[in-house]
Amino acid sequence: MQRSPQNKRYESDPDLSILTSRKRKNDHDINESFRLFTENVLKKMEDLKGEFNCNLLQINDTLNNVIIKDLNNLKEQTLELKTEVNNIRKDYSDIKTSYMKLDRRQNETHKEIATIQKALQFTCEQQDECTKKFEKMYNTIKSVDCFEEEINNLKLQNRQLISTINTNEQRNRQLNIEIVGVPEFTNENIKDSVIKIVKRLGMDIQASDVLQVNRITPKIKLQGRSRVIVAKLNSKLLKDNIISRARKTRLTTKDIDLPGEQKHIFINEHLTPYNKQLLKKSKDLAKVKKYQFVWIKNGSIFIRKDDTAHAIQIFTEEDLKKISA
Repeated sequence: MQRSPQNKRYESDPDLSILTSRKRKNDHDINESFRLFTENVLKKMEDLKGEFNCNLLQINDTLNNVIIKDLNNLKEQTLELKTEVNNIRKDYSDIKTSYMKLDRRQNETHKEIATIQKALQFTCEQQDECTKKFEKMYNTIKSVDCFEEEINNLKLQNRQLISTINTNEQRNRQLNIEIVGVPEFTNENIKDSVIKIVKRLGMDIQASDVLQVNRITPKIKLQGRSRVIVAKLNSKLLKDNIISRARKTRLTTKDIDLPGEQKHIFINEHLTPYNKQLLKKSKDLAKVKKYQFVWIKNGSIFIRKDDTAHAIQIFTEEDLKKISA
């Protein structure tokens, strides 16, 4: 086993100058390197700082734009929200007003309902009374219907009776003529006047042919108009001939030597008051319906539309319904 040297430092004598020189050289390189490194680091830091500042400005601009845009959006949203709030307030005010009106209307409706209820109750009471009255009226109507049927029967019988009486009266006048237009004089001899009129028509007549002669006072006396003369003759043939001749001859008062203003004289059949009224209605209706002929024959009334139509005999007013346009 070898023994290691105990003090090596004493074995050699290194050149301290070389170490010192090498050491200085190394220190100089380190300082230069450190300086370069420091400069490089500082440059990079400056570059990083510039880049950071540039990025920071960009970020700041971006943030500012974003913030401004957000603020503008927020402002717009705030305005919209404010408008919406105002609209909501207005709607609320309108709703409140409507509610108040509705509330008033509801109160009025309650009052009206109460009034209607009272009126309805009153109506129900009135209806009950009306129902009772209606029942009484219904019973009365039933009785009236019976009476009405009896009245209709009586009317029918009355019309038949009037028709029978009128027919009998007209039959009693079948020998009579009615002379219209002969003036009245004091102490006149109307029988002589009748004979003169008949002779003026070109017919032979004796005093004995005139059975009776009178002046008839009408129901309605017209001032200035003379009463008609009714003469009863001794035969129907004589009566018919006189009426037929009178229709063809225009007689006047001068034709029978009567003084005063000249007036026309007309000779007609002596009709009953009912037939006279019926004749007037027939003539009036004939004018309206444009019927050409209305005449009297043997106390009966006839009407015809024209020469080719059939004659319609009118007995009563009901027969006038047969006349059509």
